[in-house]
Parts: sequence; C-alpha cells; structure tokens
Amino acid sequence: MRSDTNQLDLYRDDPRRIAQAWRTAAETALRNPFHTEAERRARHAYYSEQATRLEGPAPGAPHSGSIHCGHR
Repeated sequence: MRSDTNQLDLYRDDPRRIAQAWRTAAETALRNPFHTEAERRARHAYYSEQATRLEGPAPGAPHSGSIHCGHR
C-alpha cells in the first residue's frame, strides 16, 4: 500500500508553529555573518512576510479573497 500523505497533520502542519519557525529564521538571518547587510535585511523581510502570511489576516480584517464565504 502506498503512503501518499495528502492529509495534513494537526501538529506538524500547524500554521502557527510554522509561522514561529519563519520568525526564528528571520531573527537568525539578521545575525548571519556570511551575507551582506543588504542580503540580511532582504532575507529578514522575506521570512517575516512568510510568517505574517501564515498567521492570516488580523481578526476583524475584511476578507480580500475572491471566493464568497456565504455571508452577506
């Protein structure tokens, strides 16, 4: 039997947990001695952006997606 894991794991795939890992990577990127200052800032910005994306919109923020959720 094949073990294609199409189903998400509740712990491993938790968006909050993954977002925290992105935030840790962002802080680490600022201290990386092997990149220039500009590269460190760019990496920090990218990693922080990914964490924010995973954390989702702020509570009460308007829904910007094109799919209607049935509420009017």
